[in-house]
Amino acid sequence: MGIYETLKSTASVLREADKIEQYRQILDAMEKLLELQNKLTELGKECKLLKEKLKIKDDLTVSNNGYWLKSNKDGPFCTRCWDKNKDLIRLKNENPYYKCPECANSYEGPNIESYRQELANLNRRGPSY
Repeated sequence: MGIYETLKSTASVLREADKIEQYRQILDAMEKLLELQNKLTELGKECKLLKEKLKIKDDLTVSNNGYWLKSNKDGPFCTRCWDKNKDLIRLKNENPYYKCPECANSYEGPNIESYRQELANLNRRGPSY
């Protein structure tokens, strides 16, 4: 029999025996036990999340102005969002830039040099009327 069931059974006996003060003490203990169980569940979830983030941290590498996962070459992810909040936010490709949908930071993409070259060529040709 678990602690909660034992307390519940004890409370029932005390209530039937008209031991109101002891009954209330048992009810208080049951309430505190439930609070502690809920807190333990929360801490377990937090621990799992932190372990996942630690695993991600070890798997990240910086390349082309973004974070990438080494294990599966997934990315790019926003460096600001990860560095500040440990949120792995995928960058959206808005050629020749990447843009973070969360913080709106822009990063030069891998095609930036060809884009610059194209602009330079257009500027050399002048306006086309």
